[in-house]
Amino acid sequence: MTSQISSEHEVKERDVTASGKLCALVVDDEFANRDFFVRLLQQAKLDVYGASSGKKAKEIIQEHGSDIVLVMLDHKLPDTSGLDLLKEIRNEIPEAKIMMATMHDERSMIREAFAEGCNGFMVKPHGFMELFKRIQNVSNDKSVLDELNQLIFDQHGVRNFKA
Repeated sequence: MTSQISSEHEVKERDVTASGKLCALVVDDEFANRDFFVRLLQQAKLDVYGASSGKKAKEIIQEHGSDIVLVMLDHKLPDTSGLDLLKEIRNEIPEAKIMMATMHDERSMIREAFAEGCNGFMVKPHGFMELFKRIQNVSNDKSVLDELNQLIFDQHGVRNFKA
């Protein structure tokens, strides 16, 4: 794993090259959130790419999209909305599981994210460990990602989304 860290302590990119493993993409402009998700997913034995913007995420998808099985996507990015990027990712890699992650616990936002094609929704900082428990065996069984479908991770725990 290589990472380039600027003097402002922002990860410019995490480029963990695919070595035949399953890959994940973390798109979050906040260094702490992106770094935490990257480390969490690496513990689940995924190769992980990190992006701080929609532009960087699109570049990674163009190069590695066929290997990406899970995307953690922030709702608000500096150059695009997470919902707009969600639509693009869904078109580029329709088989990937996409988890929208945000600090905003708004019912309308959750409904819109699911309507646009996200598989799961996480209200940060809740649900990190529950997510890890659900995906920790993904390197042995990719189908565990199917357990993320229609789930909300928030201060109330994990529950099914109801439209």
